[in-house]
Amino acid sequence: MQQMHRLRSAEADRPIVCLWVVSTSDNCPRQRESSLLSPSAPKLCRLRCRPWPWPSAILSDDNLPAIIKRYSSRVASLYHPIIFKTMSGGVTTSSCSNASFPIPSSLQELESPPYNLLPYPADFDDDDEAARAESFSKLIHHLEGGNRVLLRSGLGLFEVEGDGENDDDDEDYDIWNDNTRIQALYTLVRKSDSLAPATRARLVKVLCDAVHGLCAALSSSSGAGTVGMVQQTQSQSAGAGRSDETAANNNNSSYVVSQSFRDALACHIYMLFTLMFLTESKEKLGKSLGTNASATGSKGGGGGGNGKQSKRTPSDKAEDLIASSRTTCAEAMYVASITMATHKSKLWKRSVPDEAVVGLPCRIAYQMLESATGVLARRAASGDQALKTIAATVDSAPCLLNTVVSALVDLLHTYDHMAPMVAELCTMVNEQPTNVLAMELLREIGRLDTSAYSDNAAGNKASGIKNVAPFISELAAVRPKVVLSNISLLLPHLDSEPYVLRSAIIHSIGHILVREDQSLIEARKEKDGDSSDEGSSGDGTSNSNKEECLIANMAKTRTSLFEILCDRTRDITSFTRAASLKVLNDLTERQSLPLDRIMPVTEIAIDRLKDKTVMVRRNAMQLLTTLLENNPFMGMLNPDPYREKIRELEAYLKSNVPEEISKARATAIEEAKNKISDEDGEVVGGEDSVENAERELAEIESAALAAAIADIEAKQESNEDLTEAESEFLAKLRGLKFASSALSFIEVFENANASFQTMLMSSNPSDVTEALHFFVKAKHFGLPCAVRGMRLALALMWSNETNIQEEVLNAFLEVFVAEPGTDGKELLPENQIAQNLLDLVGDATVSELASIEEALGRLVKKEIIPPDVFSILWTIASQAEGQLRASAMLIISMAASAAPKIVDSAYRLQNLYDAGLGDYVEEHRDWKTARSAAYALQRVGRAKVDPSSARYIILDLIMERLVAIARGDWCDDNNKEDTNSWFSAAEQALNAIFTISPAPEKVAMEILLGHQAGIFGTAEDPTESAHSLRLSRFFFVLGHIALKLLIYTEMLSGSVRRANAAKSVKKQESASSGKSNKNKDADAEESKNEEEDAIEAELGIAAQAEAETERTVAEISESEIVGRGMISLFTPMLLRVVANEEGTYSSLVLMQSATLALCKCMCISKSFCEKHLPLLFSVLAKAPNDDQDLRANIVIALGDLAFRFPNEVEPYTPKIYACLRDKSKRVRTHTMMVLTHLILNDMVKVKGNVCEIALCLQDQEPRIRDIARLLFHELSKRTNSPIYNLLPDIVSQLSQINLRQESFREIMLFLLSFITKDRQNEMLMEKLIQRFPKCTSINQKADLAYCIAQLKVNDKCIKCLNDTFKLYKDSLFDEDVLKNFMSVVSKAKKNTKLDTKVTIEELEERLNEYAAAGLENVNASKKAARAKKRAAKRVARKKEWDESDEENGGNESEQEQDEEEENQRVRASKARPKRGAAKRASRKKELEESDEEDEPNDSDSEEAELDTDEENRHVNKGTPPTDERPTKRKSGRTNPPRQRRGISS
Repeated sequence: MQQMHRLRSAEADRPIVCLWVVSTSDNCPRQRESSLLSPSAPKLCRLRCRPWPWPSAILSDDNLPAIIKRYSSRVASLYHPIIFKTMSGGVTTSSCSNASFPIPSSLQELESPPYNLLPYPADFDDDDEAARAESFSKLIHHLEGGNRVLLRSGLGLFEVEGDGENDDDDEDYDIWNDNTRIQALYTLVRKSDSLAPATRARLVKVLCDAVHGLCAALSSSSGAGTVGMVQQTQSQSAGAGRSDETAANNNNSSYVVSQSFRDALACHIYMLFTLMFLTESKEKLGKSLGTNASATGSKGGGGGGNGKQSKRTPSDKAEDLIASSRTTCAEAMYVASITMATHKSKLWKRSVPDEAVVGLPCRIAYQMLESATGVLARRAASGDQALKTIAATVDSAPCLLNTVVSALVDLLHTYDHMAPMVAELCTMVNEQPTNVLAMELLREIGRLDTSAYSDNAAGNKASGIKNVAPFISELAAVRPKVVLSNISLLLPHLDSEPYVLRSAIIHSIGHILVREDQSLIEARKEKDGDSSDEGSSGDGTSNSNKEECLIANMAKTRTSLFEILCDRTRDITSFTRAASLKVLNDLTERQSLPLDRIMPVTEIAIDRLKDKTVMVRRNAMQLLTTLLENNPFMGMLNPDPYREKIRELEAYLKSNVPEEISKARATAIEEAKNKISDEDGEVVGGEDSVENAERELAEIESAALAAAIADIEAKQESNEDLTEAESEFLAKLRGLKFASSALSFIEVFENANASFQTMLMSSNPSDVTEALHFFVKAKHFGLPCAVRGMRLALALMWSNETNIQEEVLNAFLEVFVAEPGTDGKELLPENQIAQNLLDLVGDATVSELASIEEALGRLVKKEIIPPDVFSILWTIASQAEGQLRASAMLIISMAASAAPKIVDSAYRLQNLYDAGLGDYVEEHRDWKTARSAAYALQRVGRAKVDPSSARYIILDLIMERLVAIARGDWCDDNNKEDTNSWFSAAEQALNAIFTISPAPEKVAMEILLGHQAGIFGTAEDPTESAHSLRLSRFFFVLGHIALKLLIYTEMLSGSVRRANAAKSVKKQESASSGKSNKNKDADAEESKNEEEDAIEAELGIAAQAEAETERTVAEISESEIVGRGMISLFTPMLLRVVANEEGTYSSLVLMQSATLALCKCMCISKSFCEKHLPLLFSVLAKAPNDDQDLRANIVIALGDLAFRFPNEVEPYTPKIYACLRDKSKRVRTHTMMVLTHLILNDMVKVKGNVCEIALCLQDQEPRIRDIARLLFHELSKRTNSPIYNLLPDIVSQLSQINLRQESFREIMLFLLSFITKDRQNEMLMEKLIQRFPKCTSINQKADLAYCIAQLKVNDKCIKCLNDTFKLYKDSLFDEDVLKNFMSVVSKAKKNTKLDTKVTIEELEERLNEYAAAGLENVNASKKAARAKKRAAKRVARKKEWDESDEENGGNESEQEQDEEEENQRVRASKARPKRGAAKRASRKKELEESDEEDEPNDSDSEEAELDTDEENRHVNKGTPPTDERPTKRKSGRTNPPRQRRGISS
């Protein structure tokens, strides 16, 4: 066999010909072993290789064989024409078409050399659509015929050769894959878009059948043909022949199919690939454009059946055909890849495959995977077959590994659904000895460049990395060992910018840790199993050492991975932090978290509860819940049993230490005791020595125990035999460690209770939900913090979020009513439910009781709580004593609010009378039970007077008891606590009376008369004094009755209105009833009534009657209740007690009760309120500091008064705001709550006093801060932008008070966060800048600049800063002011347009310029001030020196007439100046030293001293001091000497 290759020559028109012939000579000097033949095959000898001597035109089909014969006649007989390509582009083809088929880069290349195919065959009819379709059908029919020939003949079609003797004949062989077939394939594939869907499906089937046939022929080939072909080739070769023995050795393993078969296989695979590529591309384009491109084929084409018309649309049929074709193609490509992998030794010599051919199935597989976006899409796109095809190619052609890896990485970058499929592909390839594909993919991911991830221009790159990252975790889930072995390639990405990569690596570490934990357990089991057989095996020790090393390495690896995982819980990105916590949660659920990691992981999760991101907090709470569920410390986590167990175990261990340690301990204890006692055994020294001794004894005990523990552990490690006592000691030691670890675990949760409660009160529903789940689990495990958490969670029953209310209700149900872990489907036993409810309400606060009532009421409405539970509670309320009795009655009253039938029956009312108001309550003064019973009675309907009714009779008895309670007949006047407990019972008793009594006003009068008789006595026996507690009870009842009378009056008014409305509705219903059955008289009467109703409606009589009713009610409330009624008789006494002008009433209970009664009376009448408001505010101002209850009650009452009579209270609003500065946090809290309620309901104006509320944002009490934040949050939701309107007022007031800068800025930062509109930012910035000239200090200007820096910046803001620059330029010297303005500039650079950047840069330059100039001026001013100060000091010192000098010479006269006297003066002056000069010299020296201290750097202040020289010149004139006395002026004063250094006289 021969091959001819034309190589490039230096001359474009003169090709080089290289001729290879078969040679049997071993000593041929030019022979060369071909890489395509086996060593036993004939050698190839290059006969000629030189530039071709003739032009390219000479090389034609006619003379080419003759030219070849010229070189070798024997070779010419074996010649199979090959396509040659000249350098000028000319092509010479042979008469046969069985030439090699190189894979083109595109379909269009088939019309170019060396293929030279035509667009259409010569006989193609293209006159019209019908002819075109018929031509296409003929081509496909021709191809189908060829397929049938292939199935019949098999591989024999490609082994036909000449007999060697007719070399000169130009006979064409009947080759299967001839030029006609290739031309038909090319035409059909090229025009596939024009084919009808059915025709296109036929074409796909034809190509797939051909591929299947070729693969089947290759698989069924035998070795006989190979031997015959090789022997024939040898007989036709020139030179020496081979022996028969050599020919016989060419068995099936050396058989290689002919080139024509390879060409046919390559051609059909390529055509099938091209056809499906075009189809898939068109389908994808149609989906992107929203059209069905698959159905847009030409109307021509054959293959359509003549069956019945289906109801399905053509587009549906086309989609089915495409799906069927895709499935057929995938199967064919998979078969081709498997065949090429299995029989590559038959296809290619030396089993070296053709990369272009082998890679074709993978190329179409890639395109199929692109469409496999989901489960259904993957099935439709034949994704499984595509993955198998790629896996077979990777296994069979290692040379294509890099190509496949590059393609897969590109797919991972482009499509987000590829990660799981590529990971699955890695499990399908051959993994012996290693998974090469997975390793190469991980290596490529390790080489990813993530430096430009955050760049906006690298958006596609960032998206690609986001798609690639999940592959790491997906691969680790299925092949953790592969990822672990290549983890070093991935760990550097933990420091890279893309958080998705970091998160994916964290997830992969989680999968690895799960696998490593299982491997470590298996290795330890194998070691334990092998250790028992070491005696029978000789190399047991070496194997054991290897296993120990392996286990040690695995443990070390696991520790390192856990360290990475724990470190990433503090990652800079919240997504990675959340991923780390999620992985830890998964490890805990799978029991893969080591015991020594439980405590650190718990602490990490608790720390992450403070994270600022909701996702991280949620995962942290889930991790804590999982740790509780999977804790290794048995079921319950109540700390008390563990503490008791630790004490027992420590006592046992201390008493059972080894004998030698016990003796040493006794000796040490004896020596320690001797140090603090004398010979008589008495203690020497004070308390300090005793404490030191006790501390030393404890240390001795601990040291002895530690020594014993170390000793027993050393024996255990050395595998020494332990005695029974030592074994028991070791068991107790393990128990101690277990109990200590459990107690530490519990204490970690207990110490984090504040964090759990913060999560529970979070504004984010996710935090609340997770916190509730945690507390439910904690309650099941008995954690003490769970009870407090569940009580706090009940307050969320009043949340505005419906889902939160449902979560709280479900938590309540699961904790107190249902079996744990059943999600409320299985309930606890009835007695257990009752006991849980009793424990819950036992020590609950008032707010908690309200929440419990709401939750219990909802469960009762849903009929979840069994009725037997209330039967048990009735029994307990009747038989129990003390708190348990009151709790049972309270639960019954709570349930009655949702289901009144629980108490509203004669039998139950009798039980209530006996249990809640009977003799037991009277004897023990059980006011809690009485209160609960009265509260339950408020769910009973009003009694109707019917002496024969059992219900009325029992209600009458109940009212007698209620009256006795309201009068306080059972109270002890000498017990203050008894009266304090009575107040709540009396309040509920009065409420019950006004609920069930048919005439409550008469009962109320009876109660007041009873109190009057008890306080003032009767007319026959009056009393002169009253007990303060009795008077307190009377005032409480007086005020509450007045308030209940108002409510009762309004209720009656409402009843009248409802009755009138019902009457009107009844008239309308009767009028609309059938008129046909009425007679004429009835019709006349009805028409008359209708006329009267129309007249009444026209005159407004009904509306007038309703208004009259309202006026009557208003008159009653305004004048009758506290004006002319019985209550008015006691109001003067009430006012006198409240005023307490003489300080007569010192009882705090009395003052509180009287003030509360006054406030209730003021809520009834407007005139009464207006008249006594000054008294109320006077009491508020004069209230004692220790009586915070009184002030808190007044504040709450003022809120009610402001809501009822806003105009009367409005002048006193500043005094209400002043209570926000009260010393008591309780008063401040109540004031804040009242003001929040009034402001949000528009009852109080917030402007002018808003500064007080803003200051509450920095209050020391967290609840006050939260309420203030809530108020501003609610204000920000309003449409009139109240916060924007209030901000200037807030800034002005806060600037005028002495407030820390940090507090001011925190307040403003919070408030400015509500300014979101651009227009508001612009206006607010302008207003703040206008305030700069009004500031009196640089700190105020710095605060204003800080506020400006917090605003959002736009182009108009920059313009405003430029226009108003002169207002703030003088303050830029301050560093803080400049920093804030530069912050504005930096924000503007990021957010503004390009045309504004010039303005921003100019503003920045001006800011820097004026800041530098201002700083220089300030420094100069400071220097001048320091110089002036030093000058003033020198003047003062010189003045002091002058005064001293005048004292020395002040006794001499100015003029002497007498000469004698003059001489005496001269003599005296000569003597004294010496002493004065010495003094002056001493003072001069002191002055110079002082100047040196005041002027540490004279050169720096020289200029300032020169500036101040003129100012002080009048004191600096004169001459330097001399020994002579200075001359006097006319005024008699001397000139002081100049002491200015550096200045001449």
